[in-house]
Parts: sequence; structure tokens; C-alpha cells
Amino acid sequence: MTVHGRPLKRAKLRVTADLCDFLAFPAGGGVEFFRGPFRENVRAFLSRRARIAPPPRAASATAAESERLVTWRIAFRVGKMDGGFAQDAAAAVELDVVEEDVARSSKIYCEHCRVTGWSGHPVCRTRYHFIIRNNNNLLRPTCKYCGLTEDLFSTRCSSCKHEISSDVLGDGEYFQLDNPGHLLHGVVHANGYGHLLRINGREGGSKILTGCELMSFWDRLCKLLCVRKITVMDVSKKFSMPYRLLHAVAAGHSWYGEWGYQFGSGSFGTTVEDYQKAVDALSTVPLSPFFSHTRAPRSRLQNTIAFYQSLSNRPLVTVRDLFCCVAELLRYALEQKPSEAKKKRFDMREEIMCRWPKEDVGRGFEAMVKVLRASDQSLWVGLRALKGTLSRSVDPPELLDFILKSLAGRLTDDGMVVAARCNAETNSIEYRLEAITKGSSLAQNPLRPSVEHLIRDLKFLFDALVNPETMHCYNPRATYESARSSALKLLDCKQCIKHYDSTVDFVPPHPSTLRIWCHVVIADQSNNHSSPPAELLVLPSTATVADLKAKATKAFSETYLIFKTFRAEQLLDFKSADEAMTLELLLGSCSSVRVVGRCVGMRERRLGPFRTERGVEKWTVDCECGAKDDDGERMLTCDACGVWKHTRCCGISDFEDAPKKFICRLCILHCSSKLRKKGKREWKSSASLYGKCKREAAFGISAGKTCGRSALVG
Repeated sequence: MTVHGRPLKRAKLRVTADLCDFLAFPAGGGVEFFRGPFRENVRAFLSRRARIAPPPRAASATAAESERLVTWRIAFRVGKMDGGFAQDAAAAVELDVVEEDVARSSKIYCEHCRVTGWSGHPVCRTRYHFIIRNNNNLLRPTCKYCGLTEDLFSTRCSSCKHEISSDVLGDGEYFQLDNPGHLLHGVVHANGYGHLLRINGREGGSKILTGCELMSFWDRLCKLLCVRKITVMDVSKKFSMPYRLLHAVAAGHSWYGEWGYQFGSGSFGTTVEDYQKAVDALSTVPLSPFFSHTRAPRSRLQNTIAFYQSLSNRPLVTVRDLFCCVAELLRYALEQKPSEAKKKRFDMREEIMCRWPKEDVGRGFEAMVKVLRASDQSLWVGLRALKGTLSRSVDPPELLDFILKSLAGRLTDDGMVVAARCNAETNSIEYRLEAITKGSSLAQNPLRPSVEHLIRDLKFLFDALVNPETMHCYNPRATYESARSSALKLLDCKQCIKHYDSTVDFVPPHPSTLRIWCHVVIADQSNNHSSPPAELLVLPSTATVADLKAKATKAFSETYLIFKTFRAEQLLDFKSADEAMTLELLLGSCSSVRVVGRCVGMRERRLGPFRTERGVEKWTVDCECGAKDDDGERMLTCDACGVWKHTRCCGISDFEDAPKKFICRLCILHCSSKLRKKGKREWKSSASLYGKCKREAAFGISAGKTCGRSALVG
């Protein structure tokens, strides 16, 4: 079969060959670099590089419903090309950009803005979801009548034959937006503020792309589109361990810090200074206190630490040194091939030989061979026993360590070979002499434990030294308490942020354009209404004051729903400026301006709900930990004053239910003071009636009375 004279199969392959490389995008893909703000760049990018995907919903869905979400699709190839075609048909991924009309959306407010300090931002008109789907992990809804799982957007249940309403069909795409199985999901508001919601690499179900490759692509895409700020809630896990804690100990920052993400906001009032102090305190804990000078048998923790100290080519002094060593060995074991591992072992032996005189190395090797010959050849000799036997005859100790690390695979004069193995049960390297016919021992690399061995030890060390819930107690006690407190703080720090707009090359400059940050001040607006973030205006170098007003009117009215009827009236700092005056002459080197305007004919009742991302709710957060805003942690409100506080700061565990009645400490003290003034003595102290908590707050549960308000925030 042919299409326009060409084979159909070849036509499909040609399309694949023309795709951009996912791992190098946008470099080498013929992609233009944009010089405007995100709201303009994303539209230009989609119109040039993407195609509108056919709507998956059924024909019964109305046109109005189909306009709520518009899906754009961009295909990429992964890896190199072979003869102009992709090596593997599966090595191709598709990026879906879902354009969401917020005014028609089922979720008007962004819950992520609410907990990152952006709850005062006006609601944007459009959100853009950047999604790489995992086709093997699509969520499928269930029929509300029979409970059977159905295909997405089916018009009728296959079991009970009940017709599915258009409302349910219209919510099908929203159902998929919440799918936690996406390989990549980021959302960016029209004003350039966004959130990275999830990254799922190999452990998350990706068959082609790793987490680092997905993260690098996301970072390059944000730079290309001139995104302003991106936050991420770091709840990632590595081998079932909280990665924000593990990576902070090993590298000094979160995993997202490899791409420039910094500490954003900590829960429970944690500041960036607190975070850095916690990282330093936990990662610099010395390993020496874990070893006693007694002759008691070694514990598993001591054996594990000593095992990696014997494997490392550099001294392991602190907890960070230990975790870096294990992580390096694990990364090497996951990436290297057996042949490369064997070559690396012999390269290491040559490096060791060149550091010490051959005579000293030879004498040490002969002494070790004598010890191995003296023992039963069927038994393995542990590294610790061999080292203790030769500690006096081989000096200095550094030379002894070097010889032990290069001992495996060495040949003796009588045709024997030194075999070595890594005993995973005792966490020790063991040696013995074997006949040269056993060639399997030559290919063995005992200095590289298996992947399973390394993961097991990594989990054990994490639980013993880092996890505050299972951390082994050790002396000095003050160091242990400091390490445990630091680990708890690091677990509380989940919010990371990257400020793309703080870099010099945020928007590439151009000699024929002006870049102006425009701040808007609404006339006749009360002071308790927060102003929107400044918007970037890109104007020609010959633009006038009138052009600036028109551009500002267009930018804010297209970005925010509350500014639908906004009109810019004058420049606040240049009220007497003529409309025809050029901006270059008026502003000079100044790159920001304040514009006064008003929303003409705005109906408060109709557009009021779009004023801020926090919605129409009004809450006050004033917790004893110092938190003044919603940070995503569990909270409850005082039934007397209505102020929100963390349940944990009120002495309520995260595993306990919130009380039905809650009175904060300040209200209790206030009521007690008033009653004492009236001479009433029947009130008991707050400690005996309500029970003190660790943050000096109190709560009470009254059975049989009217239940107070209790809710979760975040």
C-alpha cells in the first residue's frame, strides 16, 4: 500500500526521524529562542512546534465542555539515530501540553500556590499542564452504578449498560490530570509561576527515561519558555527512603538542588538558616564514637562502617563521607558493565603500585601469602583478621591497607591465586588461596559489592544513623540529640523553589527592544487587597507612554481573571508625562515602572471569587512555631478565637485524630484571667484541665457537648 507514491511504512519512519532529540532539546532541534514573557512564549511555542491532539472524549460531550481543556502534543525521539531512523520504535515519547481554561475549570484555585506563599496572587485565566504520560499506568474510572472499571470516556457502561452523562465525560481529562503515575507533570500559570508536581523515573515505572533525564528536560523547557518561578514539594523516595533527607546528608542539598532548586519554605516555621544548620549538624557527625575501645564483639553497625572504610580509597571520617562512599559504589554498580568493572580493578592495582616502592609492596604481599598458606585452604580468612596478624610486620598502616585492596587476583610463585569474596552476611572481605584452574575467581571483583548488598546496607545505615524514628542512640548524648533534631527539621523541609527570573539571561536582550517590569496599582482599592506580581512587557525601542499603557492593559487583562476589564490610566511616578513621549527618553536605564489603573465596570460578586488563589476563605495562622501562613501541614482551628495552629505543635501526633473541641493556650489564659478577676476559684489550672503540649498549647475533648470546628489545612 502506498500513500502519494510512497510506502506507508516508510512515511511513518520518516516522521519519527524528523523529531527532536528529547535528551538534547532544544539544542539542535531548530527551536527558536524566545525573548518575551511566558504568557507569549508558550502560545508561540505551541503554535510552531505542537499539534492539537484529537479530543478523547465521546461525541456526546458538548463543544463548551471540550473547550475547557485543549491538549497539544509534541513528539520526541530518545537517543541517537541509526541511518536516519530511530533505533527502536519504542524510543519515542510524547509531551502533552494541556491548556486549562480556569474560569470553566472544576478546580478554580491552585492548592499548590496556597501552601507556597502565593495564595495572594490573583487567579490566572489559563494554566498549562506539561505531562509525559505513563501509558501503562492510566487511571480508569469506575461506574457509579455497578462499580465496574471502565475505559476512559466510554459513553455506556459495558456491564450495566447505563449511559454515562456528559458531565462525567467532561471530567475525564481532569481525572487524568490527578494521575500520580505520570512520568512528568508540571503546571505553569499564565503569569509564569508554576509547580513541578511529579517526576517518576525508573523506580516510578519509566521504561526509557531516568529521573535525571526527565528533570533535565523540564529544566531546559522552563528556561526556553522563560518561566519565572517553579516550586516543588520534595516527597520523593529512593529505595523507599525519603530522598530529601538522604540526599541532603550526602550532598548538602535536596536532589532537586542539582538543577538549581533551593530551600523554599519550611514547615513549622523552619528558615533557610535552620535548614543549613541542620544539614551541617547531621552530615558532620563523626564515625569514631560508634567504635568502643573494649574487646566486646562488634555490632552490625560497626561491621558495616568498617567494611566501607576498608573499601574506600579515602578516609571516611563523618556520616557524609560514609553515605557518599556507599552512593558512589551503588552508582558504579548500576552503571558499569562486568568487563568495565574488571578493567577498573586492574587499573586500581596499577595506581596502588606506583604509590609505594615495589620492594615494600612485594614484602607485604609475601607476608600475606604466608598467613593464607598457614590457614586451612578451604576456609576464608577475613580482612580484619588478616590485618590484625600483619599489623606489626607491615608498616606503615597505609601500606597495609593498599596491599589488602590489591590482594585479590594476585598470583603466587607456586601457581596459586589469591581469591577474594565479599561476604554479605558479615559485611567483610575474605581471602583464601585457590588453584589457578579456578578461573572464576580472577573475574571476581570483591571491592565492588553487588547492587542488592549495597541497597541493603544503605537502608540499614539510613535507619541507624539518619532516620530520626529509628536512629541508634550513641555517646556523646548531646551529639545524638542534635543529630536527631536536625533530621526532624530536614524532614519538615519539603518546599523547594527555583527563581528563573533572577538570572541575568532570563530573557535574552535585544538591541531593538525594551524590557520593562510593570507593577500595577489599582485606584480606589482597599489596602487589604494584595497587588499582582509585576508583569514583563517587551516593547520596541521606539515605544511611547501610550504604547506602554496599551501593552500593560493587554498583559494584565489576558493574564488574570480579576483584571478582565482593567484599563491602565497613568504612570504613577511620571504623572505629567505626555502620551507621545518615548519610554527610552523617559525611563532611561530604569527597567521597572508603576502603572495606575482601574477595572471598568467590574462586578465584585461575579469576579470577586477570582481575586486570590486562596479563594473566598479568610483564615489566620499564628502558631507557636512561628508559622504565619498555610504551609501544607495538618492544622486545626481554635473554637474561641478562630486562629489556625499545627496539630503537632499542639501536642497531637500525626497518627492521632484531631480533637472535637479545641481551645488554644492563649484563650485559656485569657479566660482564666477574667475568671480570677471575678473571684471564681472553681477553675483549675490549664495544665490539669487540658493537658500541656510540647509547644505550650492545650486542647480539651468534651464528650456529649456541641462539637467545635476541626479541619485539615493543606
